[in-house]
Amino acid sequence: MFRHIFIVVLISGLIACGSSPKTHFYMLNAENASDSISQQKAGGVGVGVWKVQLPLLLDRYEIVTRTDIYSIELADFDKWAGSLGNNMTRLIASELGRRLQTDRVVISPWSSYRKNDYQVKIHVERFDGVLGGETVLSGAWSLLNAQGNKELARKSFSFQTQTKGKEYSDMVAALSQLTVKLSEQIAGVISVQDK
Repeated sequence: MFRHIFIVVLISGLIACGSSPKTHFYMLNAENASDSISQQKAGGVGVGVWKVQLPLLLDRYEIVTRTDIYSIELADFDKWAGSLGNNMTRLIASELGRRLQTDRVVISPWSSYRKNDYQVKIHVERFDGVLGGETVLSGAWSLLNAQGNKELARKSFSFQTQTKGKEYSDMVAALSQLTVKLSEQIAGVISVQDK
C-alpha cells in the first residue's frame, strides 16, 4: 500500500513540475527600429560607444522591479535576453546612427585603425520601475574627444515615464523609450559639438 502511495505522490510531483510557468525573454528596442538603417548616411560623424556600465544590482538576467523605496524584486520567469548592458549599448548606438544620420557609429572594442571623431561613456545608476507604475533611467554620460583622453561634455540624466500596463512587456517598452530619450540627448550634444 505504501508503495502505491509513493508512486501516486511521485507522479503528482512530476505533473506539477511539468506545469511550471514559461520563462519570457525581453530585449530593448525602439519603436522605429526599422527606420534606423534607411536614414543612415555614409561618411557622417564617427562615434565610438563604450559598453554601458551598470551597477551590479542591474547587471543580471532577471528584470529588476521596485516594490517600494526600500525593496526590489527579481523576476523569476521574466528575463533579459542576454546581457542588459550590451542590449542598451546596441540600442543607443543604433539610435545615435539614426539621429546623427551616420553609419560610422561603432561599439567597443573597435579596431585601432578606426578613426572616431568622438567617444561616449555611459554610467547608469537606475534602470528599473514599478509594474504598472513609473519607470526610471538615471545616471551620467561623458562625451570624449577622438582619442578618449579629453572630456568635452558631461551630463547627468534622469528620465521617467509611466508604463502603459502591468505586464513585464509594458515595463520593457517603457524602459526602451527612456533609453531612446537618453540617445536623443547624447545625439543633441554631439550635433552641437560637431558644428
